[in-house]
Amino acid sequence: MSPSSRRRAQTSPVAALTALFVVCAAISGYATVLDDSLPTAERDLAPATLSNVESALTDDSGVVVSSRLSDAFDACPDGFSCRVVVAVDGDRRAVGPAAPTDADADSTRVSVRVEPGRVGFGTLRVEVWR
Repeated sequence: MSPSSRRRAQTSPVAALTALFVVCAAISGYATVLDDSLPTAERDLAPATLSNVESALTDDSGVVVSSRLSDAFDACPDGFSCRVVVAVDGDRRAVGPAAPTDADADSTRVSVRVEPGRVGFGTLRVEVWR
């Protein structure tokens, strides 16, 4: 051996294999998370959209303000059509076109401001389709 080869640093095979395993595991985890986050035809969009719409329609006290109904379209996913319906005490307000029968839908019970100083219990429904 030449004298210069004795002074060079070398990595043990176990350390190199461990580093390779860590890098491969990180890339595999990243690819899995990325694949799960991309929208697909089978993906259930209604629950996430319902959460976004509910956040857009509620005030600081957590009560849905039906006058903000037109703001609901900002919470709908890009590239999709949606319809939002708020029903309380026999009054039903909706924005958006009529949904097809195969639209993905979800609903939840919410508190709705009926008029200043009066809150009723109602239903918030979201229908999402491409």
